[in-house]
Amino acid sequence: MKKPAALSRRNTISNRLLICFLASTLIPTILITALLCLRFDRLYRRTAVDQMQVSMNLINDYVHSYLDETGTITGAPYYHSYFSSQDSISPKDADYLNEVNDFQSEMEALLSLTTYSHSDISDLIIWSDGQYLYQSLYHELWYFPTNMVMEEQPWYERTLARDGSPVFTPLSAMEAGTDDGGTIDTSSFFITRKIRNLRQPDQINLVILNLNSRHFDIELTDMNLLYNSFVLLTNEYGELIYSSKPLTSQALADVQADGDFLYDGSRWNSLCTAMEGFPLTVHVVYSLDDIGRHTASLIFSSVCIYLVGLCLAFLLFRRYNRWISHAAHNLLSTFSQLEQGNLDVRCSLVEVEEFNQIGISVNQMIEKLNEKIKKEYLMTIQQKSIELYALRSQIQPHFLINTIYCFISLNQIGERNKLNSAFYSLAHLLRYVLSREYYTTLGQELDFIEDYLKLQKLRFGDRLSYELQCPDALRPVHIPRLLLQPLVENAIIHGIEPSEKPCLCSVRIFLQDGLLHLLVEDNGVGFDPAELERKSAEAARTAFHPEPESKPPAVNPAGASRKVSVGLYYVRERLKMWAKKAVLHIRREEITRAEITIPEEEIGYEASDR
Repeated sequence: MKKPAALSRRNTISNRLLICFLASTLIPTILITALLCLRFDRLYRRTAVDQMQVSMNLINDYVHSYLDETGTITGAPYYHSYFSSQDSISPKDADYLNEVNDFQSEMEALLSLTTYSHSDISDLIIWSDGQYLYQSLYHELWYFPTNMVMEEQPWYERTLARDGSPVFTPLSAMEAGTDDGGTIDTSSFFITRKIRNLRQPDQINLVILNLNSRHFDIELTDMNLLYNSFVLLTNEYGELIYSSKPLTSQALADVQADGDFLYDGSRWNSLCTAMEGFPLTVHVVYSLDDIGRHTASLIFSSVCIYLVGLCLAFLLFRRYNRWISHAAHNLLSTFSQLEQGNLDVRCSLVEVEEFNQIGISVNQMIEKLNEKIKKEYLMTIQQKSIELYALRSQIQPHFLINTIYCFISLNQIGERNKLNSAFYSLAHLLRYVLSREYYTTLGQELDFIEDYLKLQKLRFGDRLSYELQCPDALRPVHIPRLLLQPLVENAIIHGIEPSEKPCLCSVRIFLQDGLLHLLVEDNGVGFDPAELERKSAEAARTAFHPEPESKPPAVNPAGASRKVSVGLYYVRERLKMWAKKAVLHIRREEITRAEITIPEEEIGYEASDR
């Protein structure tokens, strides 16, 4: 019954190839792209964190060095004679102005000895017991006449409590407010320090230094960074000392909290480290959107490349599909006429070289088919049937009997695992032997040989060991089924079974000098070459005259020897039908070696090794 036309069109090779192409490229590409993007995202995030860590260490070192230099300013008063004496300067003194001028002159001299640049100092004040003994001011209205009451400042008690260590205070604490829509002002910050007078412990002396942030802006901008990021400095109270990006109070709280956060429409994360020797913490805040943009760019590029490749592949598919379909139509027309019994039809030449080769092969097949039908068809079919019967008999019957005895022994001694494994091996072996397929692959043949040797090892135990060597590239090679089994059985019966010492049976497959080599080797007792030739000649005379099925097969060494000789004869005969230049050599040196060699150009490959 004919199928509907619509169904036939859906089942065309072109449609199936198109579906396979899309399925084999689209799904793997999506999975691979997803995995690559996930991997890229993780690596990029890790790289960003590593880069931020390196940058944070550099920034930490720079800020620490900068603050060490400012320490020369806040430490200079310690060398002033006023702070190591019992003298005090009071407005009530008659010589008050001269005393203040002398103080300032000596302080100017001390400050001139420092190597620190004064360009980023906005204010410098030396305050003692309510008096401004020295000042270099930019924001003069902050301090005079009475706008700044020292005792009321947020850092006053902190400075006294630190007892000589520097205290960092943000500008926002001085101005008591924010500007620019709630943005914290970090244009400058204060460093305050208590100066102890060893001769007058009750005297309160403070150094007040106001530094602008221009120097930080310049240096940290050059240093910052590979990614979209910014730098923060906070004191031990969590107050913002400096930020290279305007921040609100909420943003500052988000930075100091663990985890990702949103700010200014972007996602951010931060790293922080405490600065050694100063009560400051360095924060490096970096954008996570940069990582997302790089990942999105990778996904977009991958999709674009895939779509371009897909369109190109589809266009080429459409073009070559028409080209191939035209060539295939010629073959289909020839096959249709052959189906109707027209053996005089021939394939014409087409543009596709592969189809020309198929056409030539079809034409040769038709010619040979006509010849076979006329001369040898029935005789050849009969001969092949006898050969296959004889070949199947190679695995019967003494091997099966010995195997069954081994199963009984394993069951008696309670080796359940070995028994189960042996049953599976026998099942695989019998399924392979009873298959009606004439050809197989090297991989399947070697799997069968391994099952066969496993069962033989049950019988021989430590007297038999084996190894199978075959490159994965040669496993799909197309060979006649049960080609190697007679050679392996020959090695066991003639070489290993008569030996009293442990023996090795080796099967090796390799390509060398343009030849495919199939080697079966054993280090058993060997054989007599003349005797082997005599038995092979006898096997050739009786190969197609098998004993009647009513007679039970002989289970004795002599019968086994004859059976192996028949097997070797069939190996040679099947080699002739498989490859014209295939040769079987059997020789005895230190080991017994049965070697089949086939020119590489005569071997074929299966689509897969199933």
